[in-house]
Amino acid sequence: MTTRRRRSAERVTLSDVARRAGCSLMSASRALSQPERVSDALRERVDEAVKALGYVPHPAARSLASSRSNLVAVIIPSLSNAVFVDTVEAIQRVLMPAGYEMMIGVSHYRPEEDERLLRAYLAHQPAGLLITGFERSEAARAVLASYTAPIVTLMELSER
Repeated sequence: MTTRRRRSAERVTLSDVARRAGCSLMSASRALSQPERVSDALRERVDEAVKALGYVPHPAARSLASSRSNLVAVIIPSLSNAVFVDTVEAIQRVLMPAGYEMMIGVSHYRPEEDERLLRAYLAHQPAGLLITGFERSEAARAVLASYTAPIVTLMELSER
């Protein structure tokens, strides 16, 4: 008889952290996501359990549970132009202290790559999208039209 392991059994879960810290799943979650709302003693027990077990939060699970993401998608045309590298560094300096992580895509000035990146990144339900320029294929415009989070266009100004 073969033994099948569940995926969750292969990775340390928040339930494991809660069990080790001697608290409920909800308390462990709150200690990690809103530490100011729990006692210092609980926060310390949860932090110790996280370190001892090597727990790494699962961002997709967190996004599903909260309907929010800490990801911001950034699509630029090139990394060979220093202005885009400087821009990405500036974006990261602003996003990181605010608790956001950046997904960077490079379109190489190709409309089909721009569309592919948009579809792939928007599937992760990012909190926002930063894109360069206004020129997009009709398909890419349709993808953007269905996106409800903020979109920031960089490097160009519009008449609007």
